[in-house]
Amino acid sequence: MCRKGRCDSVGMQELGQNLAKVIEAAQKRPVAVCRYGRPWAYIVSQDEWLLALKDICSYLQPNHILVQTRPEVDAILSDQAEMLATLATERGLKLPTDRLIRALLLQLLYSIPNEFQLHEQLNYNLLFRWFTGLSLQDPICSLELFRREVSALLACREAPLLIKRIISEAFSDQLLQVPAFAMNYSMLHRWLDGDIGHLLEQPDLNPDAVGQ
Repeated sequence: MCRKGRCDSVGMQELGQNLAKVIEAAQKRPVAVCRYGRPWAYIVSQDEWLLALKDICSYLQPNHILVQTRPEVDAILSDQAEMLATLATERGLKLPTDRLIRALLLQLLYSIPNEFQLHEQLNYNLLFRWFTGLSLQDPICSLELFRREVSALLACREAPLLIKRIISEAFSDQLLQVPAFAMNYSMLHRWLDGDIGHLLEQPDLNPDAVGQ
C-alpha cells in the first residue's frame, strides 16, 4: 500500500489479496484503488462518507431570517414560474431566472454595490448559495455571463416589479429589525426606472488582488 497526499492507494491485485487490511486502513484515511496506474475507486470510512454527504443546509442556522423567509419567496417565484420562463425564452437567458431573481434580492437586502461583488459572494458565501438554490458542488458561471444575464433580466420591466413584490410581501416587516440587512432602496428604484447602467460598470479593482 502506497501513501500519497491525503490518501493511501492500492492496486487491484493487492486489494483482492488484502481486502481486510485495506478496509482497516480506510478507517484512518481514504484508500484509492488504482487500475492501470490511475485511481479507479475510493474506499472510505463511514464517518468520512457521511461527512462527504453533508448538505449545505447543515451549515445554516435555522433561525436566520433568510432561512425562515425562503418558503414564502419560493411560493411567490413558483406562482410566477410561467412568467419567468417566458422572460428566459424571450431574452435567451442561459441561467435559471429564479436563481437570478434570488441573487438580485440578496444584492438589495445586503446593499451589495455591484455584480462583481455579488458574483464573488455567490462563490464562497454558503448562505447566499443556499438561498439562490446552489449546492456545495454547483459551479458558478463566469462573471461575464453573470453580468450579461443580470442586465438582460433587469431590462424586462416584469423582473424588478417581481423583486419589489417579494421584498414587500416577504421582507417588509423585517427590513428595519434585522441588523444584517442594509436594504438599498435607491438601487431598487433605479431598476424600476429602467436605469441599469450601473450594473454594467466594471469595478475599480485589481484582478490580481482578488485572485482573478
